[in-house]
Amino acid sequence: MQLSIANNASVKDQNLKVIVNLIRSNGPVSRAEISRQSGLSRSTVSELVGFLLRQGIVEEAGIGDSIGGRRPILLKIRARDRLIGAIHVDDDGCLYGRTEDLAGNASKTASAKSEMAEDLVATIDELLEILTDGDKTRLASLALALPGIISGEGGILSAVNLEWSNVPVVVPLQRQLGIPIRAENATGLAAYGEMSARDGDIHNLVYLRIGSVVGSGVVTNNQLHHGLRGSAAEIGHMVLDVGGEVCKCGRRGCLETKVSRRAALRLLAESEGSADQDRMDLYNVFEYLVNQDKLGCQTARGILIEIAGYTASAIVNVLNILGPDTVVVESALCDSHTFWSVLVERVAQEALPFAEGKYQVLPSLLGRQAVVIGAIAYATRLFYEHSQMSTMGI
Repeated sequence: MQLSIANNASVKDQNLKVIVNLIRSNGPVSRAEISRQSGLSRSTVSELVGFLLRQGIVEEAGIGDSIGGRRPILLKIRARDRLIGAIHVDDDGCLYGRTEDLAGNASKTASAKSEMAEDLVATIDELLEILTDGDKTRLASLALALPGIISGEGGILSAVNLEWSNVPVVVPLQRQLGIPIRAENATGLAAYGEMSARDGDIHNLVYLRIGSVVGSGVVTNNQLHHGLRGSAAEIGHMVLDVGGEVCKCGRRGCLETKVSRRAALRLLAESEGSADQDRMDLYNVFEYLVNQDKLGCQTARGILIEIAGYTASAIVNVLNILGPDTVVVESALCDSHTFWSVLVERVAQEALPFAEGKYQVLPSLLGRQAVVIGAIAYATRLFYEHSQMSTMGI
């Protein structure tokens, strides 16, 4: 990467980000190697590394091997004393927090609950107090995984399940903490987590979570896709049956009415020979169907095939419109051989052929931990890409 050198803050900031990312990716690494890989002059690297050392962002990591001169001093990211933070607020108002150091080592986890929207910021602040052992100045950046539709300012515009609307979150926290903070939809961050946990060749990924509701997130060119109105990737409200059941969104036949836990419970109740249906409830119906399928129950198998068919139709639409590298499905249903085999087969049969490259449909690697892991990965990137290091007084 060749960068022109100029005495202005924006170029210095960009050069700093390049150097920090090189040390993070390749450390321990020498100044000479940073210069070689970045294209920056040795004097520029020396100046900016000196600044990073003074700021405590990097530290010396011993002496390297000589390649024809003095043995070089190696550099690495200084992990201690700096924390990356992530907090997930779920559809029930429960908060799950996690911190890691800059090297990716887990530091601490904690949980809390916010009963009312007006208490959310205070609850997040209390949780951060626990996660940092009472020293929030250790936080380097923070990502918030929030429910519903998120505004450009990082507030909750609408979280239907919590009946919350127009809740400011990032602005008051930014005022208190003074660090890079970003709020994103929780399912979007789950998509980011699944991408960060996989092969580096995956840059475009669609994540589909099937449970009590159907959530989804889209990553395009390594960036979360928000859409023009901040409500992109509402795949759960893709209409598949215009004459179908009324969805909570007010329309008929949305994907969510066909594949959610509520839909499975309805199908089970409608099926003949379902003598065990009175034992079922919304929270274990998927697990029941999976177990019955393993025992050879034809009723369960028929329901799983129907749900897999609708899921496949939605995925085919996504593949044909967006053309992602990968579609990841997170659901208890993925433990059913019937569901998964029908899903993959139907997608293969119905998806349009692409001129170049192949897609893959995969089960989740991270399960329900995808949200917090994605938030940590996002906060880490936020720190390295958006920290205003050049304004710190080089």
